[in-house]
Amino acid sequence: MAKDVKANRPGVYSGFALVCRLFITALDQRVEGNERIWNDLLQYAEQVVAKHPSRS
Repeated sequence: MAKDVKANRPGVYSGFALVCRLFITALDQRVEGNERIWNDLLQYAEQVVAKHPSRS
């Protein structure tokens, strides 16, 4: 993320803010008994990570 900010790539902060907001929303909904967003988020995250291994 720091490299993207230094490279002045657009959308870095807004994208990060949206991901954080999605995570908080999923947690809030889970606490209220609605686990759909949480489960969907985890499933999608697992798919993305499986296709794109971490950088070393």
